[in-house]
Amino acid sequence: MFRKVSAFALAIIAAMPTIAIACDRPGMIDLYRAVIASGERSWHEPVPLPMPNIKWTAPDGNIVSLQDRRGKAQIITFWHPECIGCKIDLPRLDAYLDKADGIDPDQLVQISVERLEEGLRSAEVDTDDVKAFLARRSYDRITANLDPDNTVFSATCMVATPSHLLIDSEGRLTDVLFGPLKWSEEPFVSIARNYLANY
Repeated sequence: MFRKVSAFALAIIAAMPTIAIACDRPGMIDLYRAVIASGERSWHEPVPLPMPNIKWTAPDGNIVSLQDRRGKAQIITFWHPECIGCKIDLPRLDAYLDKADGIDPDQLVQISVERLEEGLRSAEVDTDDVKAFLARRSYDRITANLDPDNTVFSATCMVATPSHLLIDSEGRLTDVLFGPLKWSEEPFVSIARNYLANY
């Protein structure tokens, strides 16, 4: 369904160190790493997986939870200002959000992880850093949500940014997409519209 990740992006992702994170799904970290290493761009859950009530920090400092958004399908994107793949994904996502007719932008959630570990590089940000980054790039449609201590990223067993979770209206994970997406191109436009409207 989705194209393969470029060799360059794969090299960056594969170089990421293994870190101890609070994933309570045995084997999922290794599975996601294997999917990425094989060059695939997506993982489909054979049975939709109920998600914990993950929480993140909104730009105004309030705490937002997945439960607050239950009843509508969501696409949650994890990113970081220093993430190499995000430098490709974010401008595409911002342009998509600007022109996405018939899609509720609240169904697309962007969350910056606080700490990036990409190969030998590491970087940390807070909400002010994320806001400043988005302002400098004029990414007006991307929301400066933050995942303090990478809690949500860890709880969902993610291993790289950008990553995208497709969560249905009942709060269940159905798919994970890895790497930059071609947000404004087919087939993704139709896939996203159908998912957000019908799942």
